[in-house]
Amino acid sequence: MRIAVESSWIGLPRWYYGRLVRFLRRRARSTEDAADLAQDAFARLAAADIREIRKPASFLFTTALNLLRDRARSAHARHAAYTVPAEETQLICPAPQAERVLDGEQQLRVLEAALRELSPKGRAVFVLFHFDGMSQRDIADRLRISVSMVEKYVKQALSHCEKRLKELNTEAVDNRGCTL
Repeated sequence: MRIAVESSWIGLPRWYYGRLVRFLRRRARSTEDAADLAQDAFARLAAADIREIRKPASFLFTTALNLLRDRARSAHARHAAYTVPAEETQLICPAPQAERVLDGEQQLRVLEAALRELSPKGRAVFVLFHFDGMSQRDIADRLRISVSMVEKYVKQALSHCEKRLKELNTEAVDNRGCTL
């Protein structure tokens, strides 16, 4: 019985190679790709434990499809690695536009002024939380206040800064972009 099984395996490439290549050709980019994938599928079949495979034809076609999918995923990943979204490309100049730099500097000045307007403890909490990256618990322990007070100071500071930035934007709109 074993000899009959093994001899039927020997004829597999002759019986299925052409079918497998045609099957893959309908899905692959070229006949060469289809032939390569078919050869890889037969190599996998040869490396597999023959006793584990009940339907060698199904194994071949499933393996070939999986190899085709793997190749497509690899090609997609390579393509994604070499492409950059259009919004990330700068066709003219890598430096920011002068007006954007000026707007940023002006916003920074407004924020610095807004922080100076806060109470000393409120400013300290905001700086420790947002610039130093301390946790609210650590800030509370350091300044000997409650965590809820830390939360309150952070919210107040954010609200105040947002208010000042909105005033700047409103002023810019009212003056048609001229705020200097």
